[in-house]
Amino acid sequence: MRRTEPADADALAQLITTAFGRPDEADLVRKLAAAGDVSLSLVAEDGAGQLLGQILFGPLDIRLDGRDDRDDPIRGRFLAPVAVLPDHRRLGIASMLIRFGLSRLRAGGAEAVFVLGDPAFYTRFGFSAERAADFRCPWSGSHLMALELTPDILGDGRGTLTYPPAFGGT
Repeated sequence: MRRTEPADADALAQLITTAFGRPDEADLVRKLAAAGDVSLSLVAEDGAGQLLGQILFGPLDIRLDGRDDRDDPIRGRFLAPVAVLPDHRRLGIASMLIRFGLSRLRAGGAEAVFVLGDPAFYTRFGFSAERAADFRCPWSGSHLMALELTPDILGDGRGTLTYPPAFGGT
């Protein structure tokens, strides 16, 4: 496992497109990278250097209801996407990328991470749909989950999430 490098761009786009069966997520990753909205991007590769999986974290603006704007902002991150080649799934690659990525975020001072995905998968890493339930964003609902890397950083759990412009929402 290693950090994504600029030379990975084409192979990364192919990996993500293959993993999702469409180019939308690969286009999102390109837009995020071009805009400088990537905090951490990691890849898993085999012994020959073929990319098998990828994970990306980026900056997320988290505004808590009732919190004075002069307070220190929460160091929030989004997780999107996690991609693994179909013939390499169920081997622990995604789990390894998520665990390592979260450990790097903690070490770097990130305080909370939000993800949109399958609760059955992401709850094993500590993500909670209940913790994200009262945050407003275009993707609010049962598949939006939060993980506090700093205990109780999200307060009473009410607020607004603003994703980078590449997501096409707020």
